[in-house]
Amino acid sequence: MADNYGMMDDRPPLRVLFLHLDWGIGGAEQLMLQLAQASVVLGHSIQLWTTKCDPHHCFAPLKPNTGALHPLLHVVGQWIPPTLLIGNGVGRALCSNVRLLYLSYQVSRHIYRHRVHEPPPDVIVLDGLPTPLPFLQYFWAPTASLLFYCHFPDQLLTTAQTAAMINMETNDEQHDKNNNENTSATETRTTTVQPQMQSVRKGLYRQVMDGLENRTLPFADTIVVNSQFTRQTVLNTFSSLQQPPIGNNDSDVDVNGNSADFLPVLYPALDTTALDNATVHQDAQFLSTLPYYDPRQPPPLVSLNRYECKKNIKLLLEAILWIHNNNNNNNNHNENTVTIPPVVIAGGYDPTNMENIEYRGELQQFVETQLPSSLQSKIWFRHSISDVERTFLLKHALAVVYTPALEHFGIVPVEAMYCETPVIAVNSGGPRETVVPGVTGFLCEPTPAAFGQAILQLLPSTSTATSTSSKPLYDAKVMGQAARRHVVTRFGQERFYQQWKQYVEMAWQKGRVRQQRQQAARHLIHTLIAVADLVVTLWIMVLAVKLLQRWGVVPPTMFSIKAWHATLWQPLIQWFSVAVANEQQEQPVAVDEEDL
Repeated sequence: MADNYGMMDDRPPLRVLFLHLDWGIGGAEQLMLQLAQASVVLGHSIQLWTTKCDPHHCFAPLKPNTGALHPLLHVVGQWIPPTLLIGNGVGRALCSNVRLLYLSYQVSRHIYRHRVHEPPPDVIVLDGLPTPLPFLQYFWAPTASLLFYCHFPDQLLTTAQTAAMINMETNDEQHDKNNNENTSATETRTTTVQPQMQSVRKGLYRQVMDGLENRTLPFADTIVVNSQFTRQTVLNTFSSLQQPPIGNNDSDVDVNGNSADFLPVLYPALDTTALDNATVHQDAQFLSTLPYYDPRQPPPLVSLNRYECKKNIKLLLEAILWIHNNNNNNNNHNENTVTIPPVVIAGGYDPTNMENIEYRGELQQFVETQLPSSLQSKIWFRHSISDVERTFLLKHALAVVYTPALEHFGIVPVEAMYCETPVIAVNSGGPRETVVPGVTGFLCEPTPAAFGQAILQLLPSTSTATSTSSKPLYDAKVMGQAARRHVVTRFGQERFYQQWKQYVEMAWQKGRVRQQRQQAARHLIHTLIAVADLVVTLWIMVLAVKLLQRWGVVPPTMFSIKAWHATLWQPLIQWFSVAVANEQQEQPVAVDEEDL
């Protein structure tokens, strides 16, 4: 299969090593697996290194015994905690940097120990945090080219979470303000002192972490991003990145007028084989294991996200509540009613991750306290579902509701559209590059009303006056067909393999150029050191002679120019003159016969 894509000018396959912090279940992990699988398809040999890979919480290719990539997986550093204080998330960025540094160091030890029987890697692919890059470049893997895949700047992840909920927080603050108009200034001042102190400490901590990320990122030979949104964010965030001058050829410039080789975009691809071959809808035994499956009910609304605050899953529940409150028989302003379909909230759930536990509890509390009993029975929570169930949900959902704001790319909307399912997503970040509004789905503001109105456009309604039903404003089936055509054209595997092949070659070639420059610099430094060493040695010799002369150990004229002339040069000239004279005396004299 590798022959379909060709190698680099008949060059032997490359050895590609992947470094990833935690190979669990998530978009970043899935993308790194895609890159590894694409490297295998291209004919490269690969290794996978990580600090954690739970066999019960990872993708199928990494599972023991059955995973195709599991024999290539190396797990080291599991003893390093993900946070300074287990359970509260303190120092997560610091611990992540330490874990990645330790992982990179273990890679260097492996390279050194097996240098005889195992050639070193040609390209090292790293994502998440760029901290190990300078150590790999100068000390631990100086012969390897470095490719950094940037999902999103780490220093902005918390900012993205805040921005995702800023609208709802504003509403909550206004509500609190109305309910607490009589609160005294003293009470307000007392409650804000502690958060301010915590903010100062966190600000200093983040300055160190952010500065480390900003300073180490330029050590990568090639930086690849997952979307145009991420590309622009990286350019605005990292002042240390200097864009190279644009060439004179049109091929050196992309459609936005930027250098084509600087921060290239590689959209994630889809595992279309698994999606195409899934036949779970015909498996009655499998369907019986799904508590939410009922052929008499309409297709469900589906959310596929990890149980994390930044995914903003609560927005879907609030949208369902908004529909219930604004479309029922008790609302005199609405002549039509709708039947709210089941809601399935599924995603990665790690029972050892405190954030997963707390956010899952928060969602459950919202359902039990805010939703009426008629809606509570329609909400289903699923944890770390299998690939088979995930495919079933993607193919049989009325729509996939994608609630994260400022998402870096978002592979779930692309998967849903390939399965002919419309997508309702936030109008920011990666979905703006994948979802076509009104054609393949809807892009909304992150408010319950906006998402509720988008969901209503896919639901049939019933007139309260005549009891007649009407079709939805948008046909989900027609939208789904358009969505699949869009994905096949723009996010197919063929495109993914070709671009990854190009970027791996680019990183390898840039790394070779960088190594040649460094080698030349090392030679120059060694030469300068040798010259400096000779100068210092001569200076020490002269100083020693001066000291010996001052102490009277040697005559003052012993090492003078006159002494050298008298003891070496003049005897040599005399010896040479005597040798020439002797040679002339020994030569026979020619005698003319006429003189005889």
